[in-house]
Amino acid sequence: MFGKLFKKREAPRLTKDDLLNSRPVLNQAISWSLNNQQEVQITIPRREVWWATLLSKIIYTPKERVIALDEVGTAVWKMIERRLTVREMIAELSEQYNLNRREAEASLIEYLRRLAKKNFVGFEVPRQRRNTKR
Repeated sequence: MFGKLFKKREAPRLTKDDLLNSRPVLNQAISWSLNNQQEVQITIPRREVWWATLLSKIIYTPKERVIALDEVGTAVWKMIERRLTVREMIAELSEQYNLNRREAEASLIEYLRRLAKKNFVGFEVPRQRRNTKR
């Protein structure tokens, strides 16, 4: 009975074409910077929930966590910042790293899926033009 009331709302499923035409967007709650090696460092604040606050009283828990991306992750992050579509990102990655299109597409989509699952990015999907012929 209560399962339907408190069920977590799922994100809408995207078709492959929708995904390729979408633009990944960065989560504005997350800050990032470039380190000395010109690699992206993502700073994630600790969630302020009661159990994390309690745990921080017992053991040391940092207020934020820093994740450093490698060369390819940094390249993808900068492409997201430039507001490229996924299709444009695939073309650029395949050219820059000498990959065939399928390899670049599979790797990029999996990487973006992981970033989205961690709420680092979302996807801006363009609206489809409706056929208004009468």
